[in-house]
Amino acid sequence: MSDTKCVFRWTDLYKVNVALLDQQHQGLFDTVNELERALRVGEGNAVIDGILDRLVTYAGLHFAAEESLMERHSFPGLPTHRIQHEMFRKKMTTLLARHRGAKAGVAVELLLFLQTWLKQHVLRTDKQYTAFLNARGVQ
Repeated sequence: MSDTKCVFRWTDLYKVNVALLDQQHQGLFDTVNELERALRVGEGNAVIDGILDRLVTYAGLHFAAEESLMERHSFPGLPTHRIQHEMFRKKMTTLLARHRGAKAGVAVELLLFLQTWLKQHVLRTDKQYTAFLNARGVQ
């Protein structure tokens, strides 16, 4: 997708300097932008099922990869990190239930949640492990 069309752009500011995790984070940015584009043209409800499914899968795979690295290298912030991941999972479960219950506005709520959560989580929480893992040879 063209960078000029993205509302939520991946930049080096978001890098955690662990290739696999950066790649996964970029995938989440792509998902957020896909949802934003669909909402912009009035197709949010048409894409939300696939996006919610993708986010549940993402949470399982990405959070497991991140937590495994932190556990393997005894990162002291792991317990707090796990709590934040669990909060994300619970929010996805809530939004999925609301969507299945045909509640209005779920796609917009999801977009706003993802933009806020992703910025805060990557820039604050994930950045805490960057130097720690890099110092242990994790690239």
